[in-house]
Amino acid sequence: MSTSDADNTTLIGQSSRHTPCAVNQNTMLTKDLLRYKIQKGQIHPEFVKPTDRQLLAIAEQLIAVFEASPDIQRATLLESSKHIIDSTPGTPIIKRGLEKLLLDRTEFDTEPNEELIAFRQKLFTETSRLLSQEHFEDYTDYQGKVSQIMADESSTEEVELSAKLYADLPSCQPVLTFNTLSAERLLHRYNAAQVQGLLLHCDTLTLKLADSMTAELRQLFKYLRFNQLLSTIRKERTDGKEIYQITVDGPLNLFYKTKRYGMNLANFFIAVLHQPKWELTAEIQFRNNRRSQLSLDESCGIKPISQQFLAYIPEDIQLFQAMLQNKTDDWQIRPGSQFLPLAGDFYCFPDYQLVHKSGVETAIELFHPWHQGHLIARLKTLADQTDVSLILGVSKELKKNALIAEALESSEYFSQFGFTFRDVPTMRALLPILNSFV
Repeated sequence: MSTSDADNTTLIGQSSRHTPCAVNQNTMLTKDLLRYKIQKGQIHPEFVKPTDRQLLAIAEQLIAVFEASPDIQRATLLESSKHIIDSTPGTPIIKRGLEKLLLDRTEFDTEPNEELIAFRQKLFTETSRLLSQEHFEDYTDYQGKVSQIMADESSTEEVELSAKLYADLPSCQPVLTFNTLSAERLLHRYNAAQVQGLLLHCDTLTLKLADSMTAELRQLFKYLRFNQLLSTIRKERTDGKEIYQITVDGPLNLFYKTKRYGMNLANFFIAVLHQPKWELTAEIQFRNNRRSQLSLDESCGIKPISQQFLAYIPEDIQLFQAMLQNKTDDWQIRPGSQFLPLAGDFYCFPDYQLVHKSGVETAIELFHPWHQGHLIARLKTLADQTDVSLILGVSKELKKNALIAEALESSEYFSQFGFTFRDVPTMRALLPILNSFV
């Protein structure tokens, strides 16, 4: 897959962490651009056919406009794309959806123009002074006086004054770059965005995957952890086959930073598309509407729209590695890549795995401010299990909850193998626990 055919942008999570498989966190459709039907409690996204010749032709025209956009202003770009939307056959909402996805792949120059800011401040200061000190017969007289005063500050002609005054409005921002893709890939991207838009209104998501333990499956669980999604993992036997069932809390199930969490969950769907066989069900609820169930599997026909970066090392891992090296040469850290079996056929997929030079291994699982219910469940599981080597890191925000504080205080396991952190774990809190293993 070439870079022109795949999304290479990143998802930004806690501490500006980057997840390479996921697309830009804003690359999805807004609710007014979603197309779906609800029948008998089931919600059905209205996908387009990636082989539709008419749509492919329109997509190619839109992509060509965006490919030619560097150095032109946003307003000019939008005018050109609107012309295509208005002059071509087909459903307008689909074409506007394609335009939205292409805009999300476009980088505009949004840096503050310090020279223009200074010019505007000078202009406003002078006009305020004029209005307080002089009387003008009409607006032309006033405008002429302002232009005369500003002539020493700028070479701007009188007719260009208003244009320069507002030259940093969003409509005037020039295009810097556009991350192109093929027309067929854009249509697959559109279908994926339909699902993502629905998942932003998700209460609970359940994903079933074959227990193949392929690199793709392990990578999927890494993305689950990198995106800090709340999940319960258990292995089940269905029709004589073992499968992993992942239950993920949706943004509607939370009271803490639900918008960002919803974006992370929606972007997680992009990683699911890399699995050979998958089955997804989700409870969707729009404001003031009844709940509907979304059911999808690999037969929906959406192709992967991103590249897999199996050797990628996230920034937080690199930071953690540097911190460890500064404090000790005895331990090495790497991203979590193995399941830890827990009681009751449940599994933990930790954030980090650590290896001591003696060969001793342990793992770290982090609980962030929105992990309240999952933390309590983990403490209960570990209270009856002594054969697992797992360190628990808990955000100090969670301790502000009286129920959590009490659970941590009464947990013998946490007193031995737990620590708290603010934004990221520190070696001061972690090293004593690590060294207790050896």
